[in-house]
Amino acid sequence: MCVISDNIKFCTCVDDNVDIEDLNHYWVLHRYNKDKNEEAMGEPILPYHLHPRFDINETLLVNTLNTPEAFDKNLEIKRWDRLEVVLCNNSKDGYDTLYYNFRYTGKIWKAIESDCFDLMNRFDEVNTGEIKEI
Repeated sequence: MCVISDNIKFCTCVDDNVDIEDLNHYWVLHRYNKDKNEEAMGEPILPYHLHPRFDINETLLVNTLNTPEAFDKNLEIKRWDRLEVVLCNNSKDGYDTLYYNFRYTGKIWKAIESDCFDLMNRFDEVNTGEIKEI
């Protein structure tokens, strides 16, 4: 089962030759682009929140994000930035990959409902990294 600890770090030190989507746990910082208005569409899927560890992991993630040492270096994070967190991307235990989304209010991160199409259609990726247990 996909279990993370409360001792995690959002690392920016991923080798340029590594495809971020090949990592087991990773994050992507997105920023709104007022000039971007794409129309990606797709098929709805089963909600992630039905996974037995979804709420526990979400709480651990948002608590970590709202600490000064969440990232391994200072990032320029702006109000309304979105952070997509992907856990258990390479899971072999029968559970699917888990996707979490957070919005920065200008002061804190808050959990929001995942909407990959909104991210693709109106946001740009500005940074990525790996989530490591410390």
